[in-house]
Amino acid sequence: MMDLNKFSNKRICVATSGGADSLSLLHYLWQRQEKYGYTLSALHCEHGIRGEESLADAEFVKEICQAWNIPLYTFAENCPLRAKNEGVSLETAARNFRLECYQKVVEQGEDFVATAHHKDDEAETVLFRLARGASLSGMKGISEVNGYMVRPFLSWSRSDIEKYAQENKLSYRVDCTNFELDATRNKLRFEVLPKLEKAVPGAKGNIAKFAFLAAEDDELLYKYAQALLLEKADEELGYTIQVQFCDERALFRRACLLALKRMGVERDYTFTHLEALVNLQNSERGATLDMPQNIVVKKQENCLLFYNKSDAIFLPKTTPIKFTEEGFDGGRYEVNILKTPPETSGETFKILCFDREKLPQDAIFRFRKEGDEIQSFGGRKTLKKFFNEKKVEPQERGYLPLIASEKTSEVYAVCGVEISEKIKITDETHCVLYITVQKKKEN
Repeated sequence: MMDLNKFSNKRICVATSGGADSLSLLHYLWQRQEKYGYTLSALHCEHGIRGEESLADAEFVKEICQAWNIPLYTFAENCPLRAKNEGVSLETAARNFRLECYQKVVEQGEDFVATAHHKDDEAETVLFRLARGASLSGMKGISEVNGYMVRPFLSWSRSDIEKYAQENKLSYRVDCTNFELDATRNKLRFEVLPKLEKAVPGAKGNIAKFAFLAAEDDELLYKYAQALLLEKADEELGYTIQVQFCDERALFRRACLLALKRMGVERDYTFTHLEALVNLQNSERGATLDMPQNIVVKKQENCLLFYNKSDAIFLPKTTPIKFTEEGFDGGRYEVNILKTPPETSGETFKILCFDREKLPQDAIFRFRKEGDEIQSFGGRKTLKKFFNEKKVEPQERGYLPLIASEKTSEVYAVCGVEISEKIKITDETHCVLYITVQKKKEN
C-alpha cells in the first residue's frame, strides 16, 4: 500500500464516481486523514451518458460527501455530444472530460488527484497496449504517482477492494455500462483476462509485475538516452536541441523522443516519425525532416539538430536591462509593470505582485543562465528544479523574462510564473507593483 506520510500538509482530491472502487478509496483516505495530516476533498464527473441513473450517481456522491464532511467539486458534460463534435469515441471523449476536471481542481489549489486504479486495471492496461503494438515504454502500465495523479490502490486487486467495501459496510452505485462488451476494456476485463487467469493462474499479478520490471528497464534506457541530448540557444534558430548520433537504435530513438517532447510535441508523433529520425542519421549532411508542431530536424556533422522554425521571429533579447517600471520587451514575451491590479493576465500567465521596496537596487531584466537560483517556498533551489516543480515546458524556459540580480545568480521573479519569497508582500508592505506577461503576436 502507498506510504501516505508523503502527503502530510498536502491537499488530496479523490475522483469519485460512486462505484465500489472509488468509494472505497474515498473512505480509506477519509479514515486516515487525521493520522497522516492531509486535507481531503472529492470530485465527481457527470458524463451525461446514462440519463437519470447518472444524475442519481451524482446525488449519491453528494450525500456521501455531506455525511463524511468532505468538500466536493462537481462537473457535468454531455459526452455523447462532445464525442460527435470532436469526432472521437465516447470512451475518449469521457476520458478527456475527466482529465480536464482533474486539471481544474489542481488549478483551484489541490495538490493531488487520487484515482482508484488497482492491480486488475494495471493488467488490463498492459494487455491492451501490448495488443495495440506498444513499445517497452508502453508496457510500463499505470504509475503509482505521475505528476499530480496518484493511485493509492495500485497494489490492491479488485477482490481486495470488494472485501474492503464489504468489511466497512459501504453501499455504492453500480454503473451498468461497466458490463457492456462494446467497450474494448470491458471485453478484456470480462472475456479475455478471466480465460487467461484460468489457463495461467496468477496471470494478472504476473502481468502487473512485468509492467513494474518494464518500467525499471525503460527508465534506465532513458537515463542513457538523456546523455545524448544537448540544449543550446542559437542566435538564428532560438531554442535548439542536439541529439548526438548513436548506433544503438533503442537509445537513439528514445533520445529523439525526449527532444521532441522538450520541443513541445507531446502527442502528435508516431513510431513512423521516430524511425524516420533514426534513419536520418544515414542521410547526407543538411538533410531535414518536418515534424509535428513546426519542429524541423536537420542532420549535422555528428548530430541531429531540433528547432522550431517559428522561434526565430521572437528570439529573446540577450542584453540585460536595468529594472524599471516601464517594463521589458523580451522578444517572445512582453512584461508590463503596473501600479494597480489588472483585470486579467492575458494568455495563461499568473498576475504576480511584489513589494517594490524589497526589490534590490541591482535588479535587472534578463533571461536564465547557468547557476540561477530562487528563494521559493520550501527553501532556496536551482531555477531548473523550480521550473520542473512548476511544470514549465523546457522549450519555454529560455524565453521567459526574469527579474534578477545583476551581480549574482539570485532570481527575484520568473515573470508570469512566480516571485521569490524575498520580495513577497506582507501586511507591512507600502508599495505593491503588479507583473503581467503577454505573448507577442506574429506579423
